[in-house]
Formats: sequence, structure tokens, C-alpha cells
Amino acid sequence: MKKLIGCLAIAGSALAGTNAMAGVTFYELENFSGRSFVADGTVPNFVTRGFNDLARSAVVEGAPVEVCLNIDFGGGCTVLNPGRYPTLGDLSAKISSARPLGAPQGPVAAGVGRVTFYEAENFGGRPFVTDGAVPNFVTRGFNDLARSAVVEGAPVEVCMNIDFGGGCTVLNPGRYPTLGDLSAKISSARPAAAPQGAAAAGSARVTFFEAEDFAGRAFTMSGVVPSLVARGFNDRAESAVVEGGPVEVCGDVNFGGGCMILNPGRHATLGNFRNRISSVRAVAATGPRDGPQGGGRGASATLYSGPNLSGRAVTLDRDGAADLQAFNERASSLVVERGYWIFCTEPAFRGECRTFGPGEYRQLPPEFDNRISSGRRIANNYPYANRPNWEMNR
Repeated sequence: MKKLIGCLAIAGSALAGTNAMAGVTFYELENFSGRSFVADGTVPNFVTRGFNDLARSAVVEGAPVEVCLNIDFGGGCTVLNPGRYPTLGDLSAKISSARPLGAPQGPVAAGVGRVTFYEAENFGGRPFVTDGAVPNFVTRGFNDLARSAVVEGAPVEVCMNIDFGGGCTVLNPGRYPTLGDLSAKISSARPAAAPQGAAAAGSARVTFFEAEDFAGRAFTMSGVVPSLVARGFNDRAESAVVEGGPVEVCGDVNFGGGCMILNPGRHATLGNFRNRISSVRAVAATGPRDGPQGGGRGASATLYSGPNLSGRAVTLDRDGAADLQAFNERASSLVVERGYWIFCTEPAFRGECRTFGPGEYRQLPPEFDNRISSGRRIANNYPYANRPNWEMNR
């Protein structure tokens, strides 16, 4: 009896060790049918096992297993917790490598970002691993579930809508025990260095950075974001990169509190708008300026709400005449691209009026600063016999 007890103890110990190990049996058909393949360790290439892109169901025992779409654990990975999977859903007939979740992964290749999302804060709950672009978390069974993350190797862009839309944030390498305002909202992700292509004609894309000179945490968006509070980036932007077209940035949510136009390019500092931006949206480009003697098409005169051609803008076309109701008494600077324009301090061209010729007026005269209420183009060429003194002195 003593020997039997000893044998039972050994058997029990061996069984416990087996259960502690990660093992997975893949099946060629759903519902655990067809040819099977057992992986009880790291298998970097299913091609060598004659089972590449064949698994349609699986049984996982002992510990979680990471399964990947490409060989050598690339192409996006998913963690299967212990249990029976009668179907592998969108992973079906796509698995090319697998390994125990705790298996050494080695360093991430230069320029490649790998991210592990977790279903709960503080890296708890079910994980999901990817080192490539995942345009739709729905297909991976992880849509709007991620609440914490670990990023390795290179920055990763995470977005609130599928296909990298809905406002995106760049997560730099590090541990994120909580995803804040992104928590349970992520629907797509990709390496931040992934080619994005040129912004579509007439559209704009902007990446804000938390520090000057494009350093710190980043936030990327296209379209309209009326509140950066909801994106966890309110009053944080200190530098920006604008692509595709100009964007309007504002000091308050819903495009209030004073605004400024950022043209396409790299803005190493946001000047007076550092740590003040709360909303942003793309604006229509006015097209290239023609210069004082230009004769091409495009805007002829643009009023700006701030000095030095900053802030919100309103453009009058070459044949325009306007009472500036939506921009009444807001203009502080002006660009005239073609022709000669008259601007007045009251509607219907009443009050004090003055003619402005082609050029940039980075600060309007005090009697016109924040006082213009109407304006129109009056001539292609200088309409007066003598050059007025105010223009000579500007």
C-alpha cells in the first residue's frame, strides 16, 4: 500500500506539472474534427509542421497560448485562454505560429511597435497582442475592450473607430496601467510609423505633441474634434505637424475662446497657443496666394481675427461684397491678394472707410482694429490720383 501511495503521489505531481504547462491542440475542421496538431511549446512556423493556415478549432490546456497570423509571431497575434474553441472565428485557417504566453519574445525589431492590450486596468484580464496593423478590432473579438496596454519597440497609433478613424492617439513605448479616455474605446491600431499615404486632397491631418520640438505623447486627428477633453489631450499640445490642408485650433471647446489657423508644415512650438488648445477642425484651404501683381484665381482678401495673420479667418472672393455679420468687429490683420478693397467700420459701407491695396497688413491701424463691419473690392488698379499717406506709412 505504501508503494502504491508513492506511485500515486508521483503521478499526481506529474499531472500537476502538465497542467501548469501551456498546450494546445489545433483541429483542421470546426467542432474539433479532422486532422489535429498538438503544440506543447513554441512553434514559430506551422509550415514546417504541415499545418499552416489550417486550424479552424482548438483546445487550450494549462495556460494561455499566443497564436499569430504570420510565421515568427508576426502579422498580429491573439491570446487564447485555456478552454475549448469549437471555432476560431476570424483566425480560422489563418494561424502560422503559436507559443505559450510566457515564452521569451526577444527584442522587438527596430522601428517595429508591438502592443499588448488588456481587458482590464493594471494589465489584468484577457490580453490581445499585435505587432502590425489591425484595422478592425471587431474581427479579433477585442473591439472597445482594451483598458490597459504595454507598448514595446516603437510608438503605436490607436484609434477610436475602425480603419484608423474617429480620432487617434500615439502611444509611445511604455506601460499604460490605464488608457484613460481611450479606455474601452479602441477599435483599430497600427505602428505609428506605418505608411499613411498623403492626406486626401482638401483634407487635413494634424499630429499634436505634448512638448515642443515634436516630443512627448502625441495625438493624431483628422476631421472635427470639438473637445480634446474627451480625448485626454486638453490644454496639452505644445507643437504640431499639419498635413494635407490647414486646421483651425481654438482655445475653448466647440471652437470658442479665440482660434488660430495652422497651415501645413511642422510647427515646433505653438507660441501663444501652447497648452491652450481645446478643439480643432480642418478648414478649407484658400489656395496659393497670387502676390501683389498676381492675376490667377483664388481668394482676393482675407481677414484674420488675430494679429500677424492668425486666428479665425474669413475670405472675400474676387467679386465679393459683404456685410461681415459673422465676423463683425473681429478683424485684427488682413491680406489683400489682388485688387483694391475698401473696408468700413459700419455695415453697408458706412462709418470710417479706408482703401487697402495688395499686401499683408499684419496689424490693422488702431481705428480699424476689431472694428471692420463691411468690405468690398472696388478696383483692379489703384483707383485714386495720389497715393494716400496712410498707405505710404504702412
